Amino acid sequence: MVVRSRPLSGIVMSLLLSCASLCRAMPGDDTLPPPPDARVIGEQAVFHLTLTINHYDTGLVVPVIRRDNAFYVASGDLQRAGIPAEHLPAGEVNVSQLAQVKADYDSSGQRLLLSTPRDWLPERRVTFNDETPPEGARHGSGALLNYDFYTRRDDDGDVQASLWHELRFFSDPGTLSSNGYFRRSLSGDDDRQAGYVRYDTVFTATHEEDATRWQVGDVISDALSWSTSVRVGGLSWGRDFSLRPDLVTWPLPTFSGEAAVPTAVDLFINGYRTGSTSLQPGPFTLTNLPWINGAGEAVLVTRDALGRQVSTTLPFYVASSLLRPGISDGAVTLGALRRNYGIDNVDYGPMVGSATWRHGVTEALTLEAHGEGAASLALGGGGALVKLGRFGVVNGAWTESRMRGEGGHQLDWGYQYSTTAYSLATQHSRRERGFGNLALYDQTTSVDQRDPPLVSLSQRSDRYSLSFSMGTLGNIGAAWIDIRSFDAQKTGLLNLSWSRGLWGGSSIYLAASRDDAQGDWTLAMSLQIPLGERDSAAVSIERTPDAGQTQRINYSHAMPSDGGFRWDLAWARQSQARSYQQGTLGWRNGSVELQGGGYGESDAMTWWGEAMGALVLMDGQLFTANKINDAFAVVSTGGHPGVPVNYENQPVGKTNAQGYLLISGVSAYYPASYSINTLNLPADTRLKESERRVALRRQSGYLVDFPMTQARVASVILHDENGRPLPVASQVSRAQHPPAVVGYDGIVWLEELAEVNPLQATTPDGRRCRTSFTLPANPQHRLQTLGPFTCRSGG
Repeated sequence: MVVRSRPLSGIVMSLLLSCASLCRAMPGDDTLPPPPDARVIGEQAVFHLTLTINHYDTGLVVPVIRRDNAFYVASGDLQRAGIPAEHLPAGEVNVSQLAQVKADYDSSGQRLLLSTPRDWLPERRVTFNDETPPEGARHGSGALLNYDFYTRRDDDGDVQASLWHELRFFSDPGTLSSNGYFRRSLSGDDDRQAGYVRYDTVFTATHEEDATRWQVGDVISDALSWSTSVRVGGLSWGRDFSLRPDLVTWPLPTFSGEAAVPTAVDLFINGYRTGSTSLQPGPFTLTNLPWINGAGEAVLVTRDALGRQVSTTLPFYVASSLLRPGISDGAVTLGALRRNYGIDNVDYGPMVGSATWRHGVTEALTLEAHGEGAASLALGGGGALVKLGRFGVVNGAWTESRMRGEGGHQLDWGYQYSTTAYSLATQHSRRERGFGNLALYDQTTSVDQRDPPLVSLSQRSDRYSLSFSMGTLGNIGAAWIDIRSFDAQKTGLLNLSWSRGLWGGSSIYLAASRDDAQGDWTLAMSLQIPLGERDSAAVSIERTPDAGQTQRINYSHAMPSDGGFRWDLAWARQSQARSYQQGTLGWRNGSVELQGGGYGESDAMTWWGEAMGALVLMDGQLFTANKINDAFAVVSTGGHPGVPVNYENQPVGKTNAQGYLLISGVSAYYPASYSINTLNLPADTRLKESERRVALRRQSGYLVDFPMTQARVASVILHDENGRPLPVASQVSRAQHPPAVVGYDGIVWLEELAEVNPLQATTPDGRRCRTSFTLPANPQHRLQTLGPFTCRSGG
């Protein structure tokens, strides 16, 4: 066979060579194409490369055609990378021949490196702080009662008691609250008002997305710095920027520049580092700087990839009284003017209306307007705030009114300037006698000498204030107030102050004031000395024209943040009266705060006691807590008692027998962290999450739920019919459950078990067996290891 194959192979090779020669010589025949030419492959090829423009990685992977040693990229891909369309032809773009562009191919990094003129790159806005809007504020449904019980007894035998309350209902539409107090004389001759006095009853609905608020009930009208507020029984709608603490409403400085290469930038405000970010090549604008106010100096320090640093100093002036361009603020109030507030529960007068409006026109100009109206009152005014570059802010407003046939105007103007070293402000007001507004509308109409008004505005007022920060030498403040009424009475008050920190956290404070009407000085000095972590002492000396000299010494012990005792003692020597003494003892836990004490002179002491707290009804549970001024949270652990709870990573208590814990004193709209400690939970307990970050709506409560379930789990030992553990990696199957894998010693972990659990096992070599077991009771919720169970073939 071997001998015969040799000539046959030669014949076959000869035929193949002849065929190849004939095929080349006879065009048109059905033959195979020639092999590809390597030179042709190099002349045109398609690559998928990352686009890098001026050392900036765009993150785009685009098809790039290499043809005749030139690179072609689709115009749309270049536009997505940031190159303006006006510099690009339509369709396929030869970037190697594009004017003012240099293209290089990085084979090792699979990148196409493009260098373009700097003015081709778009301006990028870079933020120092996160501009992402916060998550919506959460709220639940429930009720809250704040209470404050106070009683006192004089040496004369007079005993009085009062109970203040705030009743609050909150749900999805909003919050309904009412507050007031009940007072009663238990003994003695107390001629003060007794009975119940209602303060305010109001329903409030908030909309955090656009920072607006609705109120119905006893509301207070909005006002500007040159207008006044009044109490109205009616409705009010307007902006409330406190609903969005993340929103900066005043203009902040922006810094622009240009980076040739990727650069890191640090920002220093008045010498303090406040932020850091990275810049990409091209023009940039830094926005959303940290909150600052007043005059200052910003230093931008940029560092490129080689570590070279460049510092740029930029002065600025920020005024929080202005509004950012495009932002509007204001409110509208309609209703009946309220009378005798705090005296009469239901006393409403004529119908009135009030409206205010502010709008940021530019970063240096904010316009203001205010209007009031009633049956015989019309008032309207306008004003503006103007920033004078880096030299402060001036404000001015003009108001015209006509009330009950008499007209008049009011003129206001002022100036403010502040730096880290000093600040100054002036404010002035001038009014005509016939000027009237809602604050005077319900008072005596006549303004002559025989029937003067009960309430009157001043004819003119001037206020000046100045403060200096002298570093280690302390702070100095001065203020002058000059007010003149329409009956030629003049009030002039001068205030001077100096404060300075001393050794070990102690401080000293000096103050002096002079009233032109009395023609004498009031002097005061106070020395604060801390004594340990919670104790402090204070010594003060005061001299007044009426009371003479007073020397006072005070010692106090602060209450721990998690509750406990506090006390303070004071004794004063008075030159024109007997010595004065005062003492207070307080105690607080998580449910109530108690305090009491006495004060007065040795023969005229007053003794008092007070109990403050809150009752909360939520999720069908009644809780006791300290007084809740804002929001609160109720943590639920699905009925598991004794679970430790953390608020902002600090332990605040354990859940009660029903699995609840109330956390009072929560700040609204702050996304706080609530978590539970799971180390002591039963081993068979399952929960989806152990920490949640939640922001709460103002004046409401929310149920922070950590649902838990008791899992029916066990480790099961499986043996074969010979008593040997099933092989490792055997598969255990159950109906409607994923298969489980057998480990060493025949142990398999099973979850979601039933009372009776049939099992089927498949060994790695394909053998199958079956078994079944009954899950025993587990009242202690411990991890169970059951078996061994014999897995029998076929049965």
